[in-house]
Amino acid sequence: MIKATILDKSYTIRDKWEDNTIKQMSKAQNYIDNMPKWLSNYIYSDNDEPVSESKLLDFQVDWVEIFTDIPREYLESEISVNKADEVSLLELFGAVSKFLGEPNQDELGTSNTITLNKTNYYLIKSVKTAGGIDKMLGGATYKHFAESQALSSLFQKKTYRRWQYLSRITAILFRESEDEKYDEDLIEMRAKAFENLPVSEAYKGYFFLQEHLNRLQKSTATSLMAKVESLQAQRQKPLLKILIGLLKPIKWLKKVFSISKG
Repeated sequence: MIKATILDKSYTIRDKWEDNTIKQMSKAQNYIDNMPKWLSNYIYSDNDEPVSESKLLDFQVDWVEIFTDIPREYLESEISVNKADEVSLLELFGAVSKFLGEPNQDELGTSNTITLNKTNYYLIKSVKTAGGIDKMLGGATYKHFAESQALSSLFQKKTYRRWQYLSRITAILFRESEDEKYDEDLIEMRAKAFENLPVSEAYKGYFFLQEHLNRLQKSTATSLMAKVESLQAQRQKPLLKILIGLLKPIKWLKKVFSISKG
């Protein structure tokens, strides 16, 4: 959180992921969804088409305003654009420009516990397989996986992204009691409450889901390869028997030919 003093009054700028809730990021996402095409292309594509400085400054004021309590009139008239040795518009924009993208796991870390209003919520636990291997999220049901995976797929696509999906993913994967069964009403109520979670907390459920899906894909691919190799080996055995069957008469003929020649 950045503190700035303007006209002898203190203001804050939420410059970190943990400073922003899902609900606050929903406002930012709404702005992104309604960007004019020239701005979207300028930010998210390799388009080198020139954009006027006044248009970019308008956008920077808009974007900074989402993440601060500084009045817009001050952003427009009391703060310099880029003056050294004082808080400037470009400096503030640089601090919040990261929110045009998304965080990564290395930046936020992971945890199997999140806390909201002094209540702890725990990630669905892993279970041990017969071979003693920890199966991540093994305590989850098909409904837990199906819904959280579907929401995760939508959240990854910029066109369909809604930050409410992230709060629901977290509500599905984290719960107060280990014995909790899948309950649509309870998940809906928790998802609504989780809109007040800091983004850094909510992403923990999302990162865990992605980690599990990546492991699952690798495991499935390895299993399929092993099955293919097994089938190929089984197909080779009959062919080998046929070849051996052909070799035996040839050996016998060689033996007969050798005797006849003597």
